Amino acid sequence: MKNDEIIDDVSGFAMPSASKFDVFKLFSLKNRTIVITGSAQGIGRVAAIACGKAGGNIAITDKDLKAANKLEIELKDAGINAKSWQLDVIFENKIIEVFENISSHFGSLDVLINNAGTAHRNPAEEMKTEDFENIIKLNLTSSFICCRTAYKYMIKNNKGSIINISSIMGVTGGGPAPNSPYHASKGAIVNLTRSLANEWGEKGIRVNSIGPTYTKTRLIKDLNANKDKLEHIIDRTPLKRLAEVSEMAGGILFLASDASSIVTGHTLMLDGGWSAI
Repeated sequence: MKNDEIIDDVSGFAMPSASKFDVFKLFSLKNRTIVITGSAQGIGRVAAIACGKAGGNIAITDKDLKAANKLEIELKDAGINAKSWQLDVIFENKIIEVFENISSHFGSLDVLINNAGTAHRNPAEEMKTEDFENIIKLNLTSSFICCRTAYKYMIKNNKGSIINISSIMGVTGGGPAPNSPYHASKGAIVNLTRSLANEWGEKGIRVNSIGPTYTKTRLIKDLNANKDKLEHIIDRTPLKRLAEVSEMAGGILFLASDASSIVTGHTLMLDGGWSAI
């Protein structure tokens, strides 16, 4: 029994003690190293800030080294232990090299957030095979390689948390713009998450994903310029608005921390109700 628990008189099981149970400790990432791909902007940037504010050591990785270095300075100014690395996740050898450097620098690799990705909006009948394959490689294959590489370090402690980034497009086939390779890659992320959760659960490694709705990042910049499509998205969403990028922080922190210690193989929809329709 833990020191913040008591024994329930009826069930005989340990229960939280009202006077000692620290709910905020559940969300702490103190002494843990969080690797975030594509973390210089958008959801990755918010993840870096949130996990850093929760006490984590933040490994910023992005193919834009200048932007990564800028975020490193910002995090350090906020009292967060952070370091940046240049990483283009389409190169497997660079993933292996950078993850090894991160582990050596911080002493561990405890949480992986697979954020790097992109979209290519073209009608399927006009989609070039090369463009389709490039999206699959970046959004899906690279995420798998990052997971497999992170496993090497997490297994040392029989504990770890992996968060993949899926999308509302990973669980639905529709949308205001044709986006078949993005749909395919994000749908595959949902099942990759389930598969790895089943394989690695007994080893203490949890694998989950989040499914964001249309979020105010550069990924939807072209949609933002199209009033009709934007109105369609908002009307289709039960909350009747786009998501703020900061609204991704809570779900990511939950899945990264011990607050979700019983959760694995799950895709947490951060979608304003989109998937409820």
